[in-house]
Amino acid sequence: MRIIFIGTSSFGVPILERLISLKKNIVAVVTQPDKPGGRGKKVLSSPIKIKASQAGLFLFQPENINTDSAIQEIKRLQPDLIILVAYGQILSGKILEIPILGCLNIHPSLLPKYKGPAPINWTLIKGEEETGITFLFMNEKIDAGDIILQKKISILPEENFEHLSLRLAAESANLLEEVLSSIESGEYKRFPQQKEKYFYARKICKDDCCIDWNQKAIDIINLVRGLACLPGSFTEFKGRRIKISEASMVKNSDKSVDYSSQKPGTIVELSRIAIMVLAGDRRLVAIKKLIPAGSKEMDASAFINGYHIKVGDTFN
Repeated sequence: MRIIFIGTSSFGVPILERLISLKKNIVAVVTQPDKPGGRGKKVLSSPIKIKASQAGLFLFQPENINTDSAIQEIKRLQPDLIILVAYGQILSGKILEIPILGCLNIHPSLLPKYKGPAPINWTLIKGEEETGITFLFMNEKIDAGDIILQKKISILPEENFEHLSLRLAAESANLLEEVLSSIESGEYKRFPQQKEKYFYARKICKDDCCIDWNQKAIDIINLVRGLACLPGSFTEFKGRRIKISEASMVKNSDKSVDYSSQKPGTIVELSRIAIMVLAGDRRLVAIKKLIPAGSKEMDASAFINGYHIKVGDTFN
C-alpha cells in the first residue's frame, strides 16, 4: 500500500513515527513550506519536515496543495491512501479522488463536536470533561466525512493544551495499526456523522487570548489551560502585557473574607507559590506561572519579587 502522509504540526509527529516503525510504504511526506518564526524571525521547518528528513523520506512542500502542478505531483506518486493530520490547508475534491483507498483524516475531537482547525484549544476553553480521537474518510466538507473509528478520552483535571495534545497524539499513533489493517483488508464499517449542532473550533485569534477578569474563575482557568503554552492567554499589569501560563482554582478560599468592595482582577492574597486574583464570581484564581513580555516564564514567587507585587494591585 503506497501512502502519502500530509501534516505540519507537532501533533502529527508520533503518527508519522508509527507509520515509519510499522515499515509502511511512505512514498512522500507533504508539509507546509518553511516559514519565518520566533523572535529572530528565522526560517523554520515544520516538525513534520524535520522528522521526515531524519527518516530520509521524500518531501514535498507546495505553497498551495490545490494548484495544478501540486495535484500532478501527487498523481505521479500514485498513492493508494492519503493520511492527513493537522496540515493547515484544505484538500480539494481533485486531490481527494486520487487515492483508490481514500483520504484518511485523524482529528482530535469527538466529531461532529469541535470540527475545525483548533479542536483541542476549544475543548479545554469550553470546559469539556472528555474528548477523543476520530479517524474519518475525508470529503469536500470540513471534518464531515464518514467515521471508521472513534475513541473517547477523559480530560484530566487541570490538564492543559500541551499535555492533552501529547496524549491525543500518542493515542492516535497507538490506534493507527488497527485502522490501517482494516483499510487494507476492507473489513471496516463507515458511520455517517450525526446531523447535530456543533461548535466550530475556529483558529484562535488575539481577542480570544485576552483574560476578562469579570468572567467566572473556572472560565478564566479554562482559557489559560486551553491556550498554554502558545499562543497564551494574557492580561496587563501596570501597562505591561503578561501571559498567564498556569493557573488553578482556589478550592478552599476563606469564606469569612468579604471581597464585595474589590473589583475583579484585584490581587487579594500572595503566597510563595501563587498570586490570588479575584474573578467576576467572587472566587479566586491562583496564578502560578507567568511570562512577562520580553521575558522567560517565571513562577509566582519570582514575579512577586521581581515586579514588587503587593495586595491591592490589579490585573487589567
